[in-house]
Amino acid sequence: MLIRNGIAVLASGPVRLDIRTRDESVIELAENLIPEPDEQVIEAEGLLVLPGFIDSHVHFRDPGGPHKEDFFSGTRAALAGGVTTVLDMPNTQPATDTREHLYEKAALLASKAVVDYGLYFGATDTNIEEAASLANEVAAMKLYMGSSTGSLLVTEFSPIYRHFKTFPLDKPLVVHAEDEQSLKYFGALGSQDHNQSRPPLSAQIALSRALAIAEKTGRVLHVAHTTTEREIELILEARQKGVRVTFEVTPLHLFLNEEDQHRLGNFGKVNPPLRSVSDQTALWRNFAAIDTIGTDHAPHTRAEKEQPYAQAPSGIPGVQTLLPLLFNATIEGKVTLAEIIQRCVVNPARIFGLKRKGALEVGKDADIVLIDPRQAYEITDQQMLSKCGWTPFAGTQVSGKIQQVFVRGVLAYAHDTCLAQPGSGKPVSYEAR
Repeated sequence: MLIRNGIAVLASGPVRLDIRTRDESVIELAENLIPEPDEQVIEAEGLLVLPGFIDSHVHFRDPGGPHKEDFFSGTRAALAGGVTTVLDMPNTQPATDTREHLYEKAALLASKAVVDYGLYFGATDTNIEEAASLANEVAAMKLYMGSSTGSLLVTEFSPIYRHFKTFPLDKPLVVHAEDEQSLKYFGALGSQDHNQSRPPLSAQIALSRALAIAEKTGRVLHVAHTTTEREIELILEARQKGVRVTFEVTPLHLFLNEEDQHRLGNFGKVNPPLRSVSDQTALWRNFAAIDTIGTDHAPHTRAEKEQPYAQAPSGIPGVQTLLPLLFNATIEGKVTLAEIIQRCVVNPARIFGLKRKGALEVGKDADIVLIDPRQAYEITDQQMLSKCGWTPFAGTQVSGKIQQVFVRGVLAYAHDTCLAQPGSGKPVSYEAR
């Protein structure tokens, strides 16, 4: 296949290049490539040609919650949003916390995926050695220091320290950094304001603990959904001391704040919460330091969200709006295309060792997204392919319409239609550590 006359967005920025693919891979990038006999040609004049995005933080609820998402609906939503690789979290039912559960989940998802995928393994108090033995088969290990959706939780020092020390030091250990004791204290005060019942202090306590243990053990640490200015300060201070820490920010916390949570009610309830305007502003001010942008896509049905505050689950969908929101931010001049590609393609591939992913580059998988930057549209609930059927960004006007999405060189999505068949997505392969 030859994609020609478009503007290819490389890690270094946009440049006019043609792209030739064959056998699932990019094989040539050059100007004015000549079509070969019988070669499929995609005319991309006026379009931007991006590498497929990697969402390194999704909750597709499979197994255990198919009424609000399964791996087919979740990966279709990803595809519609220009995301061609996802890494799925372990807090399913059952949790992905044993070898048996990991293999059962992998077998279940294989017939459903329409994008490529990897799985996380979930830390518990007792699976320290088992987690380490499975490190080469998963994207990372996820350790919940504070309770959230699902049953995974590790709060005592001994198992936390042993996981940090025993899980291979060069393989990412990803923390949900909220302190459980403080969550219980503030939650018992009865506030209906989510940013008060799970305040920034809870995140700062847990993060400080995780960074100290990472420094002592010398391990690679990745911090999920960083939300506050103080957390960023702590991470940057740790980096200066040589701690091998990277961190993620979500579009939810970049584009929404606690005022939106008050407006959205439970439909803006997420862990960690939407923060103050000043914290939101700090995320943008420190954008250069952010390593990855993952959505924390976590759908719940309308009926579940319409329960009273205390009963309504936390979590907001986001995989389908990742690329549209960030691309629109480039149109508005907040960031550059190269900065977005770095955080949504290059860095996730490097951090999680996705050896076939990471760029429009010879030898990499031909995961490609064509966007018309001139086309404006409104995000609506009706467009969402997630089973939950809603988005907090409904009514948002954006520029840059996804025209086509290729997964390993195969056209999987075109002009608002998903063409990929269930099971066409493949497990990712990891670099040896």
